Amino acid sequence: MRENIINLDLHGGDFAPNSVLEGARIAKLKYPHIKFQLHSTSECYDKFKKQYSDLFTSSKWIEAETYVSSEMKPSDALKKDFRKSSMSNAINQLKDDKTQITISAGNTGAMMAYSTIYLRTVENITRPAITSLFPSKKHPVCFLDLGANSECTSENLVDFAVMGSTYYQVLYPEIDCKVSLLNIGSEELKGNSLIQETHELLKKDNRFKYEGFIEANNIIDTENHVIVTDGFSGNIALKTAEGVSKFITDSLKKSLTSSFYSKILSLMLKNKFIEFRNSIDPRNYNGGIFLGVNGIVIKSHGNADSHAFANAIDFGVKAIESDLLSKIKSNVSR
Repeated sequence: MRENIINLDLHGGDFAPNSVLEGARIAKLKYPHIKFQLHSTSECYDKFKKQYSDLFTSSKWIEAETYVSSEMKPSDALKKDFRKSSMSNAINQLKDDKTQITISAGNTGAMMAYSTIYLRTVENITRPAITSLFPSKKHPVCFLDLGANSECTSENLVDFAVMGSTYYQVLYPEIDCKVSLLNIGSEELKGNSLIQETHELLKKDNRFKYEGFIEANNIIDTENHVIVTDGFSGNIALKTAEGVSKFITDSLKKSLTSSFYSKILSLMLKNKFIEFRNSIDPRNYNGGIFLGVNGIVIKSHGNADSHAFANAIDFGVKAIESDLLSKIKSNVSR
């Protein structure tokens, strides 16, 4: 089996580097053939090399001069002082080797800036999009854009449909992928001029199966597999879904531990509750791929723990082993 090289930014995320390194350990158990390149400052390396000696011994460590903070502006991250940061180094590794991937839980804007500067976009794609999976009743749903582009043209949204459907077919090749467009109503005349213009273009495109509009309240109960929207609406939908998920699980946990009898009931139904929690746990769907850049770059949630970060690595391995980048290039050139 081919050795997959995965670049990890050890400074990315609220719980880094522990969440990144622990997640790498978990992923290594599932994929023994993967090899990590760990990017950090020497201070980080000296502090954690003993605790994670197994990873640092089996991986290649690449020293960074600094790191990008979560509040840094993308324009500042591109300045000379940060061109040797851990995130910059990790993404720059893909410039000449498209068989590698890079994962970071750090600053999204800086990640996109580095990706577009170093890797450029795939030919015929003007705007990359962040995509990830949503849980739903029938199957996982691919949602894009999740925050890379707050304003889009109709051509951008068509590109998202092509890339999203390609990505979904890579993950689930046995499924006949269906695409929908997020709107304020399902009726044909609903939506602003951008939505209406995009709707007409999507209906004429034969690179995917377009099923029309979808409303936000139908996302978790849809027959479709890919939902297209601009980054502003997509990011709001993502954060709302994550907030509702946490509210449900926290409220359920509180109710089930509120009395002696409820605790007994929760023990009796423990396996069912675990199954339910896992079905809506955002950590199980962690990892937003930057579709459209000429390389596999994955954005993990900033608050990802080790379990969530391992899932981001899992998505990355599937993307590189299924040759996702080449398939996107082929579909957008048609």
